[in-house]
Amino acid sequence: MLFAFDFFYPFVMSVVWMMGAILFFWRREHRTADALPELRRTPMVSILVPCYNEGAVLGETLVALREIAYPNYEVLVLNDASTDNTLDVVRAAMDSDERIRIVNLPVRRGKAHALNAGVFASRGEIPVTLDADAVIHPDAVHYMVAHFVNAGGERVGAVTGSPRVRNRATLLGKIQVVEYGSIIGLIKRAQRVLGKLMTVSGVLAAFRKRAILECGFWDEDMITDDIAISWKLQRHAWDIRYEPRALCWMWVPEKLRGLWRQRMRWSQGGVEVLIRNISVWKRWTQRRLIPIYLEETVSIVWSYLWLVSLMLLIVEGLHGSVPWNMIRTGGTWLGLMSLCQSVVALFLERRYEPPRFMYYYFYAIWYPALYWAIGAFVVVIATPRAVLRMLRRRTTYATWHSPDRGMSS
Repeated sequence: MLFAFDFFYPFVMSVVWMMGAILFFWRREHRTADALPELRRTPMVSILVPCYNEGAVLGETLVALREIAYPNYEVLVLNDASTDNTLDVVRAAMDSDERIRIVNLPVRRGKAHALNAGVFASRGEIPVTLDADAVIHPDAVHYMVAHFVNAGGERVGAVTGSPRVRNRATLLGKIQVVEYGSIIGLIKRAQRVLGKLMTVSGVLAAFRKRAILECGFWDEDMITDDIAISWKLQRHAWDIRYEPRALCWMWVPEKLRGLWRQRMRWSQGGVEVLIRNISVWKRWTQRRLIPIYLEETVSIVWSYLWLVSLMLLIVEGLHGSVPWNMIRTGGTWLGLMSLCQSVVALFLERRYEPPRFMYYYFYAIWYPALYWAIGAFVVVIATPRAVLRMLRRRTTYATWHSPDRGMSS
């Protein structure tokens, strides 16, 4: 029974994600013209760029922001008490573009605190959050704004963009190209068909300022501010949409240590959000969030049971009674399903990538072999850490550190 659950859960979820993503593509993507959608109006957009010691990468980000095609926007760099040359980079950009401003925070209190300060300082109706190391596509803002101002956008509280991997020279970078297509992109499409998203992208997302004000801003004590704000918006009946054409390019970890730290933060933050939002089970008005809540909870249970199964196999191996036939059969089917999921996802994403994008399919075989194991161990460790942190009920700021971007590789 234990081994059956270990097999069927990822198998069934892969089917659900593929079917949902294909339906999303058929209904909302494949007939989309290459031309930009017409906008009924062009409200002021405030692009918020929170940063802490980002002097090495911020310059390129600001250059890309100055080339945005949208006609009515400002850029607010939210400096969270950086100790490097971040201020110098911003001031140089301000001298050549009056649309760029700086909000200088004297005490480091984290990304969520910086974003909250940015909302207060912004003039725009639509705040757009962008990581300090991300290069945005010139048309990304236009695509996201269309969801707010065109027909049917009255209840849209946020639109999540589509981050793409920049550094693709190493094996780990290439695997993450597959991951962002075969897992993240596929899941967002499928969840959007179901009506609710687990999270907007922390790299690039647009918000309605009124929705942010109504739900009480970003939680400054949560490790993952993007997941937390997504749940707050949806619990206040605001809609979240996924816009695959809103592209930006980001750096990803190329060392296992950096990847481990990143996934530990994601996992711990996700569990914290589940704990904080457990009351969705008590309210009928929150029922559409229950499938997302259940999916995340079952994935945590699966990680623990996978680890138990692994230990049982080791014990059985010491006694020479390993069920090799069952392992080979289950592993073969899961591997085939993973490859099938990857080819579907890469096919859906190919229009947003270079012509040789399908070449990355050859690295899809590494995904289940490496990432499933890393993901399971991360969840097993991160879950009790999240539970203990939430039980302490201490109001502490979730500060940050510059991530591993793999640029030295």
